[in-house]
Amino acid sequence: MTWRGDITPINRLWGSLPYLLPLVSALPLGFLPSGLFQSLPGLIPIFAPLFRLVPLATGWLGMGVFLALLFLVIRNTRVAHFVRFNTIQALLLNIALFLLNIALFLVQVLMQAFGILFGNLGLAAMVSILATTALLGVIAITVYAWVQNIRGHYAEVPVLSDAAYAWIRY
Repeated sequence: MTWRGDITPINRLWGSLPYLLPLVSALPLGFLPSGLFQSLPGLIPIFAPLFRLVPLATGWLGMGVFLALLFLVIRNTRVAHFVRFNTIQALLLNIALFLLNIALFLVQVLMQAFGILFGNLGLAAMVSILATTALLGVIAITVYAWVQNIRGHYAEVPVLSDAAYAWIRY
């Protein structure tokens, strides 16, 4: 959808950059036991330049980047709609990833606490599968959004796009 004004090459670049936040935040999921990078170590050199950004996307600095994007880009009506849409979509993806990380942490705590009593129950395999699926999903959404932004189109991700359009009405 390009009906919200001109999509200039600089808007395409600025619209693509926020997707680095969820991508970099998802990379540590690949290093869990039997995770993606453990299973396919040939992928590590592809993502090696992004590993340096992991401390920037996680912790307090990551929260600062998140809030800066939220207040300085999304709420600023002088910023192009295309850039604001892609930014909120990337932030919503980051929120979903954050909630998944909390769930994985809780499952790992339960595994440590009750693993002695009930055995492993296959929860470790479930955590690994869920983490790998989440990482692959974030990579797929990021690549799709980048390709759509290069083409000058809005990246329509089913649930995220609906929430992004609801957030940015103007």
